[in-house]
Amino acid sequence: MNLSKPSLFIYLLILSELTFASGTMNEDEIKNVDRVEVSDEEARQRLSITAGLLADYEIAAKKLIMNLGNKSTTAIGISNQAKALLDLSENVINSAQYRLPQCDEYLAKTLMLKDNLQTISHASLEKDYHHDGALPKAPGECYHTKDLFVHPATVIVLTRDDPTLNEKTKASINLEISEVLAHTEIVRQLVIY
Repeated sequence: MNLSKPSLFIYLLILSELTFASGTMNEDEIKNVDRVEVSDEEARQRLSITAGLLADYEIAAKKLIMNLGNKSTTAIGISNQAKALLDLSENVINSAQYRLPQCDEYLAKTLMLKDNLQTISHASLEKDYHHDGALPKAPGECYHTKDLFVHPATVIVLTRDDPTLNEKTKASINLEISEVLAHTEIVRQLVIY
């Protein structure tokens, strides 16, 4: 297969979304998750805003992946894009904590990672947040929303540790963001619908 760099990144994105998303949930599992019912107009508006933020998150994540193929891309630029994803995910997490109260403590502890991004090692981030070593036990439905935050946080750590943004780091970033894109539809179904 002979693809240009942007086409190759799109191909890798699609491939990654299909093969690297862990912890998937089927339709019946999603339907059986306990959620707070949305009964008033204020809650409906909140979820409407969250739906828009989740769509913005997906667009920003795809742009980040596309920018990995640009020769002028810098670690600072990619890190800034990841920080924007963190900000969007915090707002989505707030709505998830409302709709999925069983995830509240788990997601609150996840958000504490933000204060440690300048010092946490990549290995500790993997162990403590990707694999939940520093997080309390929580039902499986909580995992997907957490990843909206943890994957961009990982990109920030990767760019911090490799300011030259070598090809290995770019490939790791691509996998991180591609995987989290695969979680967004599950989050949409869990939190919005």
